[in-house]
Amino acid sequence: MITSPVAEQAADPHSRQPGGAATMSSLDRPRLRPLSARRFEHEGKSYALIEDPQGAFRDPVLVPLDAFVKVCRHFDGENSVDDVRAKVLEETGEALPEEVLSRLVAQLDRAMVLDGPEFAAFLGRYRRSEMRPAALAGRSYSANGPALRAQINGLYKGPGGAGPPALGVASKGERLRAVLSPHIDFGRGGPVYTWAYKELAERADADVYVILGVAHQYCRRRFALTRKDFETPLGIVRTDREYVDRIAAVAGEDLFDDELVHRGEHSVEFQTVFLRHILSKDRDFRIVPILVGSFHDHMERGVEPIDDPSVRRFVEALREAERASGKAVAYIGGIDLCHVGPEFGDPSPVDEGLLETIRNFDRAMLDRAADGDPEGWFRTAAEVSNRWRVCGLAATYTMLHALGPVKGTLLRYDQALDSRRRCCVSFASMSFHAPDPGPRPGPPSNADDGHPRD
Repeated sequence: MITSPVAEQAADPHSRQPGGAATMSSLDRPRLRPLSARRFEHEGKSYALIEDPQGAFRDPVLVPLDAFVKVCRHFDGENSVDDVRAKVLEETGEALPEEVLSRLVAQLDRAMVLDGPEFAAFLGRYRRSEMRPAALAGRSYSANGPALRAQINGLYKGPGGAGPPALGVASKGERLRAVLSPHIDFGRGGPVYTWAYKELAERADADVYVILGVAHQYCRRRFALTRKDFETPLGIVRTDREYVDRIAAVAGEDLFDDELVHRGEHSVEFQTVFLRHILSKDRDFRIVPILVGSFHDHMERGVEPIDDPSVRRFVEALREAERASGKAVAYIGGIDLCHVGPEFGDPSPVDEGLLETIRNFDRAMLDRAADGDPEGWFRTAAEVSNRWRVCGLAATYTMLHALGPVKGTLLRYDQALDSRRRCCVSFASMSFHAPDPGPRPGPPSNADDGHPRD
């Protein structure tokens, strides 16, 4: 730990707008990275405990709260070191020696709290690597392959599970286009995962699985791509780099700006574990891992997300990449639904009435998804200003637009309520089928998205 002040990242990342291209700040104009902070009391003194959601540094950075507030809130990449000293003097009447501030900036750079040379070197090493390590192995699920396989087998066979998949069963007259699966931890949601992956095992014969997960951390862009393969205790899951490059060619190379968010994000990782489990080791398949950020700003402004050029361009890129691949493609949406209770900011414990309210709300949302209606899906949440915090809102919206005409079926629904009723998360598994042979989805246009032509 270092005892140096850093600025609190207090703004809600869901309310931030996508920014410009990623650029390293100069230590002459220090800039904080997006970090999380909480007050921490120790031996009668107040500190800010700083953690990095992206995992560039593992150990927390402990800083005196007074210094936290007075100095580093000015580290915005615009103020020079001299500007910071002048602002501290003006606001507090205290002169901050130049050598003290310079030493502080150097410390924060070494700790990778700043978007400076040390973090740039770390990011460069990460981007050059071809493998994304299993971040949650040994924490959210077993890091031992045979033990993990037994753990997942138990989820299929246990209470609420779908039963073991009957491999090689083909559907007639329709093709499986996608599933929605939870991304909650296996301990609470594991049985519901099995319904989606039993459907994939029995009815999908895809070469490529496009996985749309939720970016739980702040992203500058709407979407985050990576070319990295995913490590799991059951074996490596390979990424179709050519497919990813086709998406980037249409939607822009800046979609790699937030690649580091993939490093610790579980919403795609959990899907790769279940996918690797149901497909044999000699099965040649690839994934396309995508994280989707927030559309909350669209909701606040009353704007349909597909009318945002960046969203429309990304949907076009997904459809074009599928057409150009010449491969059988299935989509996986790794999403959860509502998040309610005091742990998420609600004033009261979760009672039976709220559980029923959430159940009815989720049914309305899932009915819109089953109709293949992304606008209806988004509008249902927007009508209550996403009061119940549907964290898969943007990822599912994007997937539904990319799929083209589909009909969905709810496979399983559940709510995970903790014993103190302070936290409830709802989630579901769904399957989506299209007529077979179905037309390959074309690019979105005013004619096919329900909007009138100009």
